[in-house]
Amino acid sequence: MAATVKHSASAHNAQSAATLAHAKRTSVENTGPGETISVSVSRHRPGGGLIKRETAARSVSTISHEFIAKQSPASNTLALVNLSPGANVAMGDPFGVTDQSAVSVRGLNQQEIGYIFEGAPMNDPDNYTPNSSEWVDSENMESVQLQQGAPDIEMPTVYSAGGTMNVRIRNPEYKRSGQVDVSYGTHQMNRQFIRYDTGEIGNTGLRAFASFSNLTSRAWRGPGRNNRRHMDFKVIKDWAPESYTSLSFTYNNESTAWYSTPSLSAWNKSGLGGGINLDGTYKFGDSNYYKGFQTNWTDYLLSSQSHFKLNQQFSLDVTPYFYHGSGNYPLGVYTVPTSGTYYDGTQPINGQLAGNTYSQDGNVAAKWDWYGRESYTGLNAAMHYDAGINHLVFGAWYGYSDMNVSEPFSGLDEAGNVSNSLLKLTDGTVLNGWRYHTITQMVGLYVGDEVRLLNDRLHINVGFKEVMTARNGTLQQPGPQYAVGYNSAEPLPRMSISYKVNDNIQLFANATTSFRVPMGSAFYNQYNSPYDASLYQTANTHLKDEYSIAEELGARYHNRWVMGSVTLFNYNFVHHAINEYINAVPYFLDAGGMTSRGVDAELGFTPWHHFSPYVSGEYLYATNDNNITIGGVTYATKGKIATSAPRWMAAIGVQYDDGTFFGSVSMKYVDKEYGTFMNDERIPGHKQVDLMLGARTHDIGFFKKPNIRLNIVNLGDTHYLSGVYSTGAVAGTSNYYVAPSFACLATVSTGF
Repeated sequence: MAATVKHSASAHNAQSAATLAHAKRTSVENTGPGETISVSVSRHRPGGGLIKRETAARSVSTISHEFIAKQSPASNTLALVNLSPGANVAMGDPFGVTDQSAVSVRGLNQQEIGYIFEGAPMNDPDNYTPNSSEWVDSENMESVQLQQGAPDIEMPTVYSAGGTMNVRIRNPEYKRSGQVDVSYGTHQMNRQFIRYDTGEIGNTGLRAFASFSNLTSRAWRGPGRNNRRHMDFKVIKDWAPESYTSLSFTYNNESTAWYSTPSLSAWNKSGLGGGINLDGTYKFGDSNYYKGFQTNWTDYLLSSQSHFKLNQQFSLDVTPYFYHGSGNYPLGVYTVPTSGTYYDGTQPINGQLAGNTYSQDGNVAAKWDWYGRESYTGLNAAMHYDAGINHLVFGAWYGYSDMNVSEPFSGLDEAGNVSNSLLKLTDGTVLNGWRYHTITQMVGLYVGDEVRLLNDRLHINVGFKEVMTARNGTLQQPGPQYAVGYNSAEPLPRMSISYKVNDNIQLFANATTSFRVPMGSAFYNQYNSPYDASLYQTANTHLKDEYSIAEELGARYHNRWVMGSVTLFNYNFVHHAINEYINAVPYFLDAGGMTSRGVDAELGFTPWHHFSPYVSGEYLYATNDNNITIGGVTYATKGKIATSAPRWMAAIGVQYDDGTFFGSVSMKYVDKEYGTFMNDERIPGHKQVDLMLGARTHDIGFFKKPNIRLNIVNLGDTHYLSGVYSTGAVAGTSNYYVAPSFACLATVSTGF
């Protein structure tokens, strides 16, 4: 991934650029390819970092490092966008340690949102979920950007029918420095973090940082523990004033507890009581034993982003990336017959299982896991050409993902401890419930032109992107199905217009298209092995790409006191994809059409007497346009409200920072949400208040601006269901996330 270019700038120009960069290093906002450098004092941003001045002709909300740095140090990306308009976040964990959380945007669930991290697509290649707790430590986040509409034409994604989330790492500092955090709180939460910045190394134009964090905690509900070790690294080489190459590396290893997702009736009966939680002691045949639900995952990402200013007209952006991850997600504890079972689907076992650790009455107790080994790599390149009033982009993206899935069993001993060895047949073959291998290749070609008229006040943008997808896989089990394939090509035209009325007001409108390819696991049969040869899931080989056509009409206003925006939106979806487990049976469906329309608004105020208020809200009306057939039964869902689509949402946050004392209070209100396609079951509306209090001092010798803060989650200790985990057709078939109860985390931090 190394890049070599000829350095044409003179020594004098290079030195001047370096001097200028050093002079601004405390106030220059980190930028990516094609972004404009802006200089500001962070404590004086409107809304305390919850809003940023945007100029794109589409809806965008950006959370900056100023806000992120004051949140719980373990916060993952989803928790950070909770106050942004359009974002409906269901947290299942108070500190964001695990990935048991979800986000929907304008009525579209998290599997329909594209996730970009350091220029690389981050949707899981099998189920499209973000797994955002694994990406980066919050101390190293520069910004989280939520694009509620269609993604930028240059973004490398095939999963973004419902919007895009873009996360960037903070750049290394120009001056040598460091940071240390130590945190302790509720549920035995214990975390340490250290970051070291090299500063500019000599006059080479190189600077880098490396960080490490370690986290342990007890499960907030039920038995189990969480452990997470994480490393981040980034190095930048400045080639010239407007050219650079960066290399980012992140590594994550975690073992996390699992939280049950109860039905509405179970929640109404037990609340937070033990009736909905996993069991802490083991009895043979107990399918709810917590050690059968531990998750383990290890992954790393390499991404290199380069921007080269070739001359006054041409510039080039190039981003190669590589990701690899492996580990397990739990399916629970089962009893497996030692004989008379089926291996890998339709093949009966002639003989007995070997090496069983504990059995009763011809059955062995075992933990069943979904095990994945996945990787994806790609290259995205865009050439920009400025020719007078025209600003053109020509680009190409190639992506390749490799997904291996198996479902092995691990034996349990009498005490309920999980064996390190897998259950095997007498010939040494591992017993599996499901095995498949999928390779997906993606090619995107795009071209766009922005015309700037009327002294740069009127911008008209047109673009076209063609994305071709080829998916090939094999079901590695005996039976009638072996090879599967899927090919598609999606044309994605777009256009937008923005008009700068004056220095304070911008109007914009756009019409865009986006899409999402069907899930890879939908194309395979799944059998009820090891119990019998019946089909548990029937492959759906007739699915088509979900396609969205969206329109937005918006206005932005800013002056020295206030900054805000209002956006009207309308989406029309065809081949709307539904991927749900209903009564434990998986369904991958083409639900036909869906319509989503409404209005988003946000408003942030410049600090007044050190207070920085922020408010946001959304009105949403999302409906299904067709009846849905599930398991041979057709349900009258046409015109019904979409699930996970609350009619109203509102948020308010007030930040305070006088340089010594700082704090914030925020409240999010979410209206009722339907959990079933037939709208006969819903969870009530809810609100949650979070609080942060902190203080910092002047430098004390070696320590730079030491500070202490207390983050409190769910200040009122309200108990509620925070969102839909899985959707059923009718009442009694859905499951829900349980919102975390009161929790607090104290953090002592200092620079050096």
